[in-house]
Amino acid sequence: MLMGKKNQVELVEPPRDAIAGERVQFLGFEGEPDEVLNPRKKVWETLQVDLTTDSNFVAQYKDAPFTTSAGVCKVSSVANGSIT
Repeated sequence: MLMGKKNQVELVEPPRDAIAGERVQFLGFEGEPDEVLNPRKKVWETLQVDLTTDSNFVAQYKDAPFTTSAGVCKVSSVANGSIT
C-alpha cells in the first residue's frame, strides 16, 4: 500500500503480464527470504523506511525497483511517496 502526500492510498500493482505468485526481486539484493519473521526483530519497521515510489511511479526499495519477469511494479498516481 502506498501513502501519498495528501493521505491518498493506492496499491502497488505488478505488470499486467506478471505471473500470479511470482517473487518480486530487487537488483543488488539477492538471497532467499526468511521462512518465518521474528516479530522481535522488527523486520518490517526496519525495511519500510526505504520503500518509496520514484517520479515515474515505480515502487522501489533503496532505489532498486520492485521487479518481476514482466517488468517493474508501479502505482498509478502517487510519485515520490512512501510505501507503508
